[in-house]
Amino acid sequence: MFKQRVITALILAPLALAAVFYLPLSGFAAVLSAAFLLGSWEWSGFCGLANRRSRASYVALTAILMALFYALTTFDTAGALLNNTPLLSILLLGAAWWLLAIVLVLSFPASQHLWATSDWRRALMGWCTLLPAWAALIFIRNIGYEQSSFYGGWLIFALLGLVWAADIGGYLVGKPFGKTKLLPKVSPGKTLEGLLGGLGLVLLVLTALLSWQSWPGVSWHWYLAAIALTLLSVFGDLSESMFKRVAGKKDSGAFLPGHGGILDRIDSLTATAPLYALLLAFLGKQFL
Repeated sequence: MFKQRVITALILAPLALAAVFYLPLSGFAAVLSAAFLLGSWEWSGFCGLANRRSRASYVALTAILMALFYALTTFDTAGALLNNTPLLSILLLGAAWWLLAIVLVLSFPASQHLWATSDWRRALMGWCTLLPAWAALIFIRNIGYEQSSFYGGWLIFALLGLVWAADIGGYLVGKPFGKTKLLPKVSPGKTLEGLLGGLGLVLLVLTALLSWQSWPGVSWHWYLAAIALTLLSVFGDLSESMFKRVAGKKDSGAFLPGHGGILDRIDSLTATAPLYALLLAFLGKQFL
């Protein structure tokens, strides 16, 4: 299993980074959409949709929503986000959904009676998870594209770095030292020590970045943002664990050998991307 994980990571990581940095905007949007549609197939398994036709219908509806939104929305960052009603609305929807998701996770299992008995309520929660993150990543990739085709790619890489640092720091500290269970009814393996380890590594990485990279806004803003995003990344993981627990699944899928499913790899990203996009727009003076 470990060997499979390493091989899969060594193959996928360079491909993902190549897509982020070197594909044209339309190509990046197409690859990102394909990955999120695979994620929607996995989410349909959380919804009690047992047969392939029902699950394919959920993926098709997700694709239609993506296509309509992409056709009707401009991702050009030259204008103010405040004037881009569709994009601003979906980013705010994503941020609001994750505030609600945090409440649902913290109150689990009592909260499951609000959603676990309804297939389409869970389906709607899937769209609230996937679509804002998808739109946020396309928006981020567009930032500064006219000045440098790599600028948005570096911003996405920074978000990936934060998520990876939180995950690695959590593992390095939580595995040997974790004793205080964070939310055992949601995810027995998560510990408070792991969370603090992940947060500590994120802040160390951010300090290193700020020492040589020019970032928009005042640096202390980014420390506060890093703390908020790190906590969100943890709740992205916990939220998926909650849905998997109710669905009786260990992994979201089997698309990635040794890693489980697509959602198992992007759960933290779906939680952090909408808020990260809003922060970039606000601190980068693209909000007003």
